[in-house]
Parts: sequence; structure tokens; C-alpha cells
Amino acid sequence: MSASLSSCLTLVKKTVAASSPAPIIALYFASSWCPDCVASKPYVSAVFKDQADGEKLFDLVYVSSDNDSDQMKRGMEVGWDAVAFEEVEERSNLKKYFGVCAHKEMGELGITSEQRKGGIPTLILLEKRTCKVLSADAIPDVMGDKKIDDPLGLWKSLLPKAS
Repeated sequence: MSASLSSCLTLVKKTVAASSPAPIIALYFASSWCPDCVASKPYVSAVFKDQADGEKLFDLVYVSSDNDSDQMKRGMEVGWDAVAFEEVEERSNLKKYFGVCAHKEMGELGITSEQRKGGIPTLILLEKRTCKVLSADAIPDVMGDKKIDDPLGLWKSLLPKAS
């Protein structure tokens, strides 16, 4: 793991409340100007709100592709965490590592079509303790033709079994 990615993941872990019992961090790559992101937001928000307070499964971290901090604030919901808009290098490093960005960001980030694994919106699920990727894109779990009835149950089943 590169030093820059390591520092980004440390930043992501610091972004969520240390007291949170949630074993999953969901990185939501999106923007308020993207029509697909606007369409996905209510679904992502609903799953986030469906969590029982005492049994929180995931913390959501918004990784913005917005043009300014005001746009970013409009793209977020109450209770979501975010990599601060001013943390440009950290957001860029997360986008490069996971190969997820808006098409218009590819040149600026130096991401080629071969390196780009997905556009926005993308919802990457990480095991909080290890930062292991549990799902490279959980958006289809919450909306669209492949939407499932119990995404929280599926996501919980992706966690390693306690020994």
C-alpha cells in the first residue's frame, strides 16, 4: 500500500467517529451535478437511515466530485461523513487507488480508460478494521434492476466471521 493511500485510509478512518461501532465504511463517490448520483442519493440515504442506532452496520463517507464545497454540501445528507472538499490530494488519491471518478476528472487525475474501474456514483464497502474491499460497487444492491430486498443483510454477510 502506498504511503499516500495509507494516509488517505487513515484520514477516512479518522473521518468517521472513533466511537462508531459500525464494522463497515462505505465510500460513496458521487457529486450533486451528476444526474445518476442525484438519482442514487435517495436510495443510498434510505439504506443509511434503515440502520438501527444500536446496530449500525456502516458509516458513510462522501468522496465528492463536486466543483466547490457548496455543491458538496448539497450532495450530502445529515449523518454522512465526508473527506473535506479542501482535502483535494486525499480525495484524488482515493479516486486513483479505487479507479473511480467522474469522466470529466480522468485527465486531471491521470486515470486512463483502462485504469478506470467505475464512474460516479459508486459505493465501495470496506471492512473498517483492515480496509479490505468487501464490495467494489454496492449501488446495484440498493437501486435498479439488480436491487435486493435486504442490502444490509447482504453487506453484513460479507464481513469475516468472528473466530
